[in-house]
Amino acid sequence: MINKKLSKILGPVLGIIGFMMTVGVMESSVFADTSITSQISNVTTQAAVTYTQNKDYFVNINKIASQNGIKVTLDKALATKHSIKAIIKIESTTPFDTSSHTDSIFALTYGNDFNCRTRDISRKYINNKTMLITLEKDNYKDEYPSAGNLRVDIALPEHKVNLGIDAPVDFTDSFKNVFEQKVSGKIPEFNYTLNELDVDNIGLRVNYTEPKRDDSTDYRENSIWNSIMLLKLGDKHYKIDSNGNYSTSGDILMGNYKTNLVTYDMVKDEKNISILPIISYITENDFDYINKISQDQTSTTTKDTKNNVNYPKDYTFSDGTKGEIYKIERNNGLFKIHLKGASEKESLLMASNIFAHYAYVKGENNATYINGNEITLYKDPNEALGYIVELKDPDKDRELNINLDDNIILIDKYKIENEIKLTD
Repeated sequence: MINKKLSKILGPVLGIIGFMMTVGVMESSVFADTSITSQISNVTTQAAVTYTQNKDYFVNINKIASQNGIKVTLDKALATKHSIKAIIKIESTTPFDTSSHTDSIFALTYGNDFNCRTRDISRKYINNKTMLITLEKDNYKDEYPSAGNLRVDIALPEHKVNLGIDAPVDFTDSFKNVFEQKVSGKIPEFNYTLNELDVDNIGLRVNYTEPKRDDSTDYRENSIWNSIMLLKLGDKHYKIDSNGNYSTSGDILMGNYKTNLVTYDMVKDEKNISILPIISYITENDFDYINKISQDQTSTTTKDTKNNVNYPKDYTFSDGTKGEIYKIERNNGLFKIHLKGASEKESLLMASNIFAHYAYVKGENNATYINGNEITLYKDPNEALGYIVELKDPDKDRELNINLDDNIILIDKYKIENEIKLTD
């Protein structure tokens, strides 16, 4: 069984241990042995920053730092008032050890965000000697400046690499693209009050407040962790994940729901934006039962050799009804899963609880999970109860396993609430 609460807690922590990252250019060895010989190469000699001509509003930096056979390129970055995202390429003359990154440290700073937490860190191997690192960081207690100095500190002990890099950046154009709207809505099951919709070039946030509470005794804890919030934008749904409570004001906690799949260009002319809460009433006492009946599932795993994926053909709920995955396809750079249940509720629960990970390969310590929140779902126009779930197209050369969260077996423990309108 996939334990959502545990994965949400450990996922970011384990990622940060392996990769706490950063960005910049002009060397300053802040982490390591200053006797290590290093070399910095400034690819651009002018303002060091040029804007890309694409709609993503990334700033092209393209700065290179080299040390002990490792070349680090600060490729590009993007910032808004409350978020920053940076992409770094690291190249080695010898293959990387892809099974362990526990000694590597990456730290990103911009403006005065020294106390801000890193929200998301990811890596992708282009080949065994090249990897891309993406870092995202939030600053909700203050605002980032539209222009300033970006810094990355990089420590790779096994390669004896220790670099500090600075680069001037100007995000003025990106700061112009902001959609902000006061909202009025409540999620009574959590005692959340929604108060603002904030969308920019990095993503969408729905800010909320709640009274301060004691998590150790709060009866809502399991419900909060196992419930799902869907952002409805036109005819599509996007999972939005809680960033948790990042600030307090007296007896009031503040937090937000966020997705990076929805950006400014998608909402600026959209009139129909809402949240659809799917509330879980699962308790601690239910988990043993869920484990037992999930082990008794008799679903046959289907191996689709054409699309290099394994998935459960059918899924049995605790009331005896069945759902099924009836089609898998890849096209236009997207991986699509077609599924349905015996009711609209079952179909929506299945679609919003899909998980994917690469199959285990000998020598790998981590069968990488595809972020379960980076999915888009919408009705299948050719199937009455069908939904289509889109994932970012995974690596076709790696075998993929598709699973459903076992918690939804208890179909009667979930309730789909009324939509909460976020726009007029």
